[in-house]
Formats: sequence, C-alpha cells, structure tokens
Amino acid sequence: MTTIEVPASVPAQIKKPEGEPGGVDALATTLYTAAGRYEEFADRSKELQTLGRWTGSAYDAYKVASGKASGEHAAMGTTVRRVGRGVTAFADTLRDLLRDHEELLERKRSLDDRRNALIAEINAAAGATEADIAAFRQRAAELRSEYAELVRADDDLQRRVRDNETLLRQVFQAADTLAESTSAEGGIPPLAEAAINRPGAPGSGASPAETKAWWDGLTEAEREAVIAAYPDRIGQGNGLPADARDQANRVLLDDDLARLASKRADGTISESEGKVLANAEQARDSLTNADAYTDPLDPSVRPGGQLWLYDPGAYDGDGRVAIAVGDLDTAQDVAVFTPGINTDMSDTTSYTDKMMNLYESTRYNGDGSSVAAMYWLGYDAPHGPTDLATFTEGRAEDGGRQLSEAIDGLRASRSDDPAHLTAIGHSYGSTTTSYATHGNGSVNDVVLIGSPGAGPADTASDLGQGNVYVGRDSRDLVAVLGDEGWIGKFGLGLGTDPSSEDFEATRFAAEDVDRSWIRNTGDAHSSYLDNDSESLYNIGRIVDGHGGDVNVVDQSYDPWWGPPQDPEWDREPTADQPGRSDTTARR
Repeated sequence: MTTIEVPASVPAQIKKPEGEPGGVDALATTLYTAAGRYEEFADRSKELQTLGRWTGSAYDAYKVASGKASGEHAAMGTTVRRVGRGVTAFADTLRDLLRDHEELLERKRSLDDRRNALIAEINAAAGATEADIAAFRQRAAELRSEYAELVRADDDLQRRVRDNETLLRQVFQAADTLAESTSAEGGIPPLAEAAINRPGAPGSGASPAETKAWWDGLTEAEREAVIAAYPDRIGQGNGLPADARDQANRVLLDDDLARLASKRADGTISESEGKVLANAEQARDSLTNADAYTDPLDPSVRPGGQLWLYDPGAYDGDGRVAIAVGDLDTAQDVAVFTPGINTDMSDTTSYTDKMMNLYESTRYNGDGSSVAAMYWLGYDAPHGPTDLATFTEGRAEDGGRQLSEAIDGLRASRSDDPAHLTAIGHSYGSTTTSYATHGNGSVNDVVLIGSPGAGPADTASDLGQGNVYVGRDSRDLVAVLGDEGWIGKFGLGLGTDPSSEDFEATRFAAEDVDRSWIRNTGDAHSSYLDNDSESLYNIGRIVDGHGGDVNVVDQSYDPWWGPPQDPEWDREPTADQPGRSDTTARR
C-alpha cells in the first residue's frame, strides 16, 4: 500500500489584530485638540502676567502662580501631543497589520484549495503510476514547506501586533502621573529614549552613513518607538529609509492638522500658526493626490506618495517640504526636482502634480524601470524681483549645501541598492542644483531648465557629473539672463548660461508649442514639466537613464558681430515627440 502524507492545514486560525484604525485616529484627534487647549491656556496665562496698575505682594503672588500655571500647561500640552503622536503611529501600524492579516488569509485560502485538490486527485487515482505518486509527493512536500512559511509569517504578525500594543501601553504609562505629564520626557517610552541616545541617531550630528547604521541596528519595535516618540528627528534623518521618514512626517502632519484646526475654530490661532496650518493642508492635499495616483502602465498599481521632508514653520512660514510620487526606497530611477523663486509650501500641490507628469513621462516612454519623482523645497527660495536675494547666489549656495546633504542621505539610505539618480533644477533652483552637484559625484545626471545661470560652474564638467543636460525655451525671459557674451558684463545672471556652446552641456528641445505673446511673456518659463511638451518628454528619457535618446538641439552662441543668438528661435516646436505620453487622458 502506497502512503502519501498530505500536510495538515496550519495554522488553524490566523488571529485578526484587534482595533479599528479610524477609531484610533479619532482618539488621536481628540488628544491633539486637548493639547491645543493646554497651549491656549498657557499662552493666555503668559499674556495676563501684567494686569494694569496692580502692584504689591498679592500681585507678586499672582505672577508666580500664573507663571507656574502657564509653564505646567505648556508642558502638559507637549506631553499630550506626544501621546497623540503615539496613538497616530499605533493606528498607522495597525493599518499595516490588518493588510498583512488579509494577505495571510488569502495565502491560507490558496494553500487550502491546493491541498483539497491534491487530496481529491489522490483519492481518484486508483491506477496511479510511480511517476504519478512521485508527483503527488512533490506537491505534498511543496505544500508542507509553504504551510511552514505561513506559520512563521503568522507568528511574526502576532509578534508585531503584541509589540504595537505594548508600545501604545508604554506611551500612556509614560504620562499617567502628574509628575510625568509635566516633565520634559512625558509621554516618551523608555524603549524610544534608549534607542535615540545611541550613537548615530538623527539629530546627533552623525553622517547619513552613520545614521543608516544606527537604524539598521534597531529592532522593529525600537523603530516603531522612535517614529512615535521622535517624529521630528526621524522625519529629517538623512540616511534613513524614505518609508520611515514618511511615517514620521505623517505623524507630525496629523498633529498639526488636528491641533491647529481646533485653534482656528476657537479663534485663538496666531498668525504664524495660521501659516503652518495652511502649509499642512497643502501637504495633506498633495499626499491625497499622490496616494490616489495610478501607474500609467498598470492602472491597478498605485505608486503612492512619500512625505520625505516636512517643516511647515521654517523660513518665517514659507516652509520646507519634499514629496515624492513613487517609492524612493525601491525605485530604479529617482528624480529630485528643485524649484526656483517665488516658491513656498503654498505651491506644494501644483508641484506634486508636476511630479506626476514627470513620473508618467518616465514610465510611459521608458524601459519599464520603476520610478520615483520628488519635489524638494528644502531651502529658502527668494521671493521674486522685490527680494534682493533673487539677484545674488547666496540662497542658491546655502540651498545647494542642503540639497547636497539630501542627495547624500538618499544615497546612504540605499547604499546596497543604488538607484539611477537625476537632479533637476528649474529657474533659481537650477543655480541651487549647480551648487549641490558642484564637485559632488552622487548623481548620475544633472538637468538644468529655465536657468538664469549655473552658479559656480563655468562648464558642464565643473559639476563633476558624466551627463549634464539643459532645457531652454527660446522665449523664456529668465533663461536669457545667464552670462553669455556682452550681457555677461552687466552681471544680470547667476553665472554662465548653461545652454550656451561655451558651457558644453547637451541641450534638448524644450520649446513651447504655444507661441502666443501672452504665453511667451509668462508661461514659457513655467511650462517645462507640462503634459505633452518637448521638455517633459526629454526629461523623462533622462530620468529613465536614456539621456542619449533626447532630441538634441543646437546651443546658443555669441557671434563677434552682435548679441547672443539662439538657433531655437526660428524652429517650429511640436508636441508630437517620439513615444510621447498623453498624460491628461490617463490622469
């Protein structure tokens, strides 16, 4: 008698994580609102320190008492915010756990179907040959191995559930007495505090490589703990995975949205807080759009958005932000786009839309590689003609240092899996990008569009890259400011015109199809990432790693007999680029 051992269906039950994320989010909102109330009381107590002409010992006692109350309520507000952030982090992890639970259930259903089919075939195989029996045993062995993997995955899921619940309990325990709630560490669990004090933690002055090593040395529970307790440090930690930064920054975003919205409703929100809330709402709307965006080649795939940088109060309320469309941790092709003058966080939604355009052009016209396109506003962009900084390179130099650090952080976070990385700078952002890549070999390609000058670089080779590309619309009034020929003597630009033949970069077609006067006097400078444009097609080819396929055009030049000449002025532009994408139709 031949025996074929079919494995049992295990585990008998895959336990579903308890809790409902929406309800947990509601609790977090309540906590953020309460934190806002504490802050309001603290601010009001501080304002009422001086009461007209009241003097004497009673007034002195009042000042001491009100000052103490103000400080205690401010500390309490900070603690309640920390607890709220812990609750938000718990909800985010719970969502992941519930998704993983569903995936395990589906795996078990599939394995059980295969098991039942095998048993039925064995029972029906009265005259089975040796080959049939061997095949049955092989299938049974495969099932046994996959069931064992499923059991291990379920064990891991249940461990993560316990860790998440333990962390939430510890967050509350770290603020369950008055002394703890008013202390500097109120709401911070010991696990997180111990982890953040190890060498290499973000905010300690560590290099991106050291910070990556610190992160790699943490347990999964420790990672979740520091995201919940120190989202401001994790959210700006160069060298950390983009997913970790995204989680941390979304915790901060949820905090700002709930707490400041409650203050706005109460009428107690300050002017600076109003700017932060407006910036937070821009980030929220941008992420909503990015998270809903679908891949042009596979509509069932949503690449998702990542909040890589979030600092809405920076630069007197202009803010700092970086949002990616696609996964910066895994994408084979990564683009980092830096904008120019007049850009602040109020432009986040429009620029995130442009990143969708770039993502789509790269995917649709590319070789099938995965893509992530990030809008990076990590520097203090000048405010336009009324801002003297517009006419100097100081902001570009400062921003270049920060952009260089950001690029180094991206590289360090994927040191064992490097992406093809393209740095793109527009307008004043092109000068900033030139400073960032000057002598920095961390990027594969540099793209300068609508550039008023290449800053420290006299030629493309000064940027230290193998490939430097330039896009300039001949009607772009900003792009003619770069130093070239006689106009350079007046110092109107911010360095050498990178589209000129002396700069020796590869110039690609970037003319606007619309030659109308209204379009040319304004939009020519801002249309480089518009749908179905010459520029977007060519930039997409560069991001995809196929810069050799761009539509090359002649560079501008300075003849001896007159002012600089642009050969593109007389060319008839076209939207019919080879393999172009009709992005509007698929959005």
